[in-house]
Amino acid sequence: MVPSHPYVLLRCDACDQLIDPETASSGLLIFPRAGETTYEEPPLCSRCGMAIGLTAMVRWAEEEEEG
Repeated sequence: MVPSHPYVLLRCDACDQLIDPETASSGLLIFPRAGETTYEEPPLCSRCGMAIGLTAMVRWAEEEEEG
């Protein structure tokens, strides 16, 4: 008999750390190919989610300054 679990454990897509789905965040990957767009939302731990989000904001701000 397979034991039942109240939830499934996930692994962070960036660092491979086990994360609880209750505290997980997710990224957004967009793949445009041959006129069709595919979206994926990989799970991220809070540490990686914060780091990736802040990095994206800094890069966006740098691009805005360059014009």
